[in-house]
Amino acid sequence: MVFTTTNLFKDIACPYGEQCSLTNCIFGHDLRRQSAEAQETFAGQTFHSVELDLPDTRRPPPAKRRKVIYDNEADKPPSRADRIRSELAAARSASGRATENTQHTTSDSQYSPHPPALKPVQSLTKSVSPPPPSHASGKATSRPSPAGANNSRSDNNNSNNSNGSHSQTNSVRHQPESAEKLNPRLISNDPAGHSKRSLYLKYIHAEMVRLNQIVSESQTLEYKHLLLLSEQELVKLALDEEEKVAKDQPMLYTNVIKQRIAFYRKMRSDDWVTQIKTTFGKEKPKPVANKDEKPINTGLTALEEVLILPHLVTDQSILAPFGYIPTPPTEAQAADAAAAVEASKNYEICDRCSARFQVFPERNEQGKLTSNGPCKHHPNKKMFPQKTKGDIVSGLPKEPYYPCCNAVVGSPGCTANEYHVFKSSSPARLAAVLLFMTTPDNEEPAKDKHGKKVMAVTFDCEMGYTVYGLELIRLTAVSWPAGEELLDVLVRPLGAVIDLNSRFSGVWPEQFSNAIPYDQWRRQSPPSMIGDEAPSIPVASSPPIVKSPRKARELLCSFLTPKTPLIGHAIDNDLNSVRLCHPTIIDTVILFPHPRGLPMRFGLKMLTNRHLGRNIQTGGDRGHDSLEDARATGDLVRYKIGEKWKLLRATGWQIMNGQLVVPPSLRRDSTGDPNEDANGAVKAMVAKAFEGKAAGKKRRKMRPGDGATSESTEDEELPAGGGVAAYLQRAASEKGSEQRSA
Repeated sequence: MVFTTTNLFKDIACPYGEQCSLTNCIFGHDLRRQSAEAQETFAGQTFHSVELDLPDTRRPPPAKRRKVIYDNEADKPPSRADRIRSELAAARSASGRATENTQHTTSDSQYSPHPPALKPVQSLTKSVSPPPPSHASGKATSRPSPAGANNSRSDNNNSNNSNGSHSQTNSVRHQPESAEKLNPRLISNDPAGHSKRSLYLKYIHAEMVRLNQIVSESQTLEYKHLLLLSEQELVKLALDEEEKVAKDQPMLYTNVIKQRIAFYRKMRSDDWVTQIKTTFGKEKPKPVANKDEKPINTGLTALEEVLILPHLVTDQSILAPFGYIPTPPTEAQAADAAAAVEASKNYEICDRCSARFQVFPERNEQGKLTSNGPCKHHPNKKMFPQKTKGDIVSGLPKEPYYPCCNAVVGSPGCTANEYHVFKSSSPARLAAVLLFMTTPDNEEPAKDKHGKKVMAVTFDCEMGYTVYGLELIRLTAVSWPAGEELLDVLVRPLGAVIDLNSRFSGVWPEQFSNAIPYDQWRRQSPPSMIGDEAPSIPVASSPPIVKSPRKARELLCSFLTPKTPLIGHAIDNDLNSVRLCHPTIIDTVILFPHPRGLPMRFGLKMLTNRHLGRNIQTGGDRGHDSLEDARATGDLVRYKIGEKWKLLRATGWQIMNGQLVVPPSLRRDSTGDPNEDANGAVKAMVAKAFEGKAAGKKRRKMRPGDGATSESTEDEELPAGGGVAAYLQRAASEKGSEQRSA
């Protein structure tokens, strides 16, 4: 280290005196004392100035701090922070070796076997708090928590995850209000003191808890799940009540607060429900108006629409890996599956929380249906936040979350149920509970309410959890394309009910208890014909009930033949719950395929809103209405019929005398049956749903430089199917040959 020589400090004695080892020192060395007392040591890292035997006027000023520049990092001495870190690392290493066996301790270790306890520096052990979220990021990630009990669920999740790996993410995402305790709020003029206010507050809270318990135990109250208050909501309500009295009437606080306690003690449940509605706004959800509902105009009559249906029939031969069961399992397969379940002692995996538990079909000694305690889960499926430009710039992907409580995936469940539930998709397991059957021949199918023949049927099923898995609990069928109700019944499952899944199925225990048997309901006249003698329970809100799924299947098959088109959304689930194999099905999942192909599927609610401009499933916690879903599914098929007819008409197809006529260019290769000619188009449609957007198109593989590495840069020709696609290809080739000959 060489410093530039200057004459600025030559009149100042060098602080190091005889110890100075610099070749060119900027200080003067001619006035240094030669005595040993003037020499200073630097070993203890303590520096003392040299006292010179000079007059005060000639005493040099104190030395300034120098900025030292090092040639490399190795020459730089360790800083104070580096020494502290080294000491902490040595302390940890020494304490770790002290716990090991003494025979593994080497004698030449640089640390003593019993090092002195070093007190860590507070600044190094203190946890670093996360930076506060900005206003823009809060808008991008935070979501309002649902009203009611879900607020408390979100608070509980945040408190449980405060020490977990997702605590910081949760705090940024949710930003919930801090939970309050049952402690009187601080006010400027306390009217009675903290002890008395706490006592009165506990009395008010106890009465509110009692009223809330009455609501939870009520069997006749409608939408009681919307009126139940969480623990935090009860605490907040009690604090608001006590604080209002303390602020508004401080002089009469004791008398007024006692009157309020007596008021809640004498309050009826109806008055409590009214107060909850006005305080928290927990009322029945209002249906969303369909302001922009699009009219369905196919340009065809009802009979002509039925003629186009064969072009939309789904080919089930390649859909077996995705839950479709085209042929019934044999009785031997069902017996083997039943034996396997018995050998496993009825152990299953929970469909909600993935816990392993045991099922007791006949209940155990304690009267329980399942083991392993309560089921804590998230009732809603996980969702992925929408990506923004900031995510692309930062490169940090947003974590998926549960919309029920806005907690990130991996957090503890926000809902607790008494029992675990499970479902099975194996055909043999399903047949072990109830055997499958193929739609039988029906020479005289049942007719609709107007006595007309049913050309096609749209149906929808609701399922609930029992000790045998997911079973049928409601079946609804309507005619197509009219959408008139053919069948709507509740179904008593074979196994003991664990959970009706009311939040999604829309079937509640009160409906089962108030439903009348189907045979008795059939003997009664329709309410529209008997006026005031109509049943007290409307048919739409509480359908009749049949004694078993087998009876419900029999009623459905009374309207069907093997060639009758059976329409549904994700129809494989509905057919499996009914245990029916039908050869002629139309599935809106196949008609409106997901771009990524199966098993990805669009939901019925989204498809109805996008293509029909109609809002369905708006009941919230009341669940779905299978009659509404069935009619929406039928209207989606009508929408697709309109698109299909435009394509057929453009390629030469015609409807003459109530028959679909094949174009002349296709007759030489045609069998003469329009249904057979539609098979090629049907296969292409199923292939499109199977593979996504690529089916039936010429897809170019990714080339180098397109953002992915590809081994081949040639274009890939995908199967285009037959029918209309074959006709278009043939017409193009004929047109080209005519131009060449001309």
